[in-house]
Amino acid sequence: MTLTPAPLPWREREKGRGGFFNAECGLGKAHRAVTAIGILLIVTMASASSALDSSPAVTESAVPTDAVTAIEAHYRELVDLTAKVVQKNFLKSVDKTQTFDGSLSIKKPGKLRLEYTNGQVIVIDGKEVWFYSKKSSQAIRRTFKDFEQANIPVAFLLGAGAVRQDFDVSLPEAANPRMLDLVPKRKGAAMKKLRLLSDETGRITQMIIFDRSGNTSDIRFSEVKEGLGLDDQQFRFRVPKGTEVIEQ
Repeated sequence: MTLTPAPLPWREREKGRGGFFNAECGLGKAHRAVTAIGILLIVTMASASSALDSSPAVTESAVPTDAVTAIEAHYRELVDLTAKVVQKNFLKSVDKTQTFDGSLSIKKPGKLRLEYTNGQVIVIDGKEVWFYSKKSSQAIRRTFKDFEQANIPVAFLLGAGAVRQDFDVSLPEAANPRMLDLVPKRKGAAMKKLRLLSDETGRITQMIIFDRSGNTSDIRFSEVKEGLGLDDQQFRFRVPKGTEVIEQ
C-alpha cells in the first residue's frame, strides 16, 4: 500500500481563495464542508524542503534492518487496533498550525474509523470512504479502486507490513535508529517524505508527513490496544437524520 493520493477536489480551492481557512468566508455550503474536512486531511500530506532535517541521511543499506523488519513484522501480524490520536497540521500558505485530537480504529482488510472531537468523522468500509461534518450537517461519500486513493494518512498503518515494497528507507539520525524516513518509490507522489518513529516492538508511535507545498502533519498515537476483535459494524457509516449527502 502506498500513500500517493489521487488529486483531491478541495486542493483546487487553495489557489486564489485564501486557502482552506476561507471555509466560513463566503463559500457555498458544499464548499464549506469540503474545505473543513480538507483541513484535517490534505494538510496531513505535508512538508517543505526547508523543514527537512539538515543532517546527512544515511543510505538505505546503512539503515538498521531490525528497525524496518520490526515494523513490517508487527503490522503484518496486526488484525485490528484502537488508539488515541493527536494531529498537528501546519499549512504553509497561511502560516498556521491547528491541532486536532480523536480516536482511531482500524481492522484488516481495509477498514478504518477516525472520529475527531470536533465532530468530524471518517469511515472506510473497504470499498468507499465517508467524510462527515457534524457542524455542516453534510457527509461526502467517495468510492475508490485502490485503498491509497482514500487520502487518509493514518491508513498507512493498514499497509505497514510492506514498507520496503513502496518506499526507499533512510536513517536521518544515526543516534536514533528507531526514526526512519520513507520516500515514495512511485513517481509523482504528492507526499515528499514520511517520517516514522517506532518503539522496540515495531509499533509506530508517531508519523510526520511532508508534502511538496511546504505543509506538514504530525500524528501521534497513544493508548494503543491491539487484537480486540473489533466488530465490522463499527466500520459502517450511518447517515444521521437531516444530513446532506454529497456523492463524489
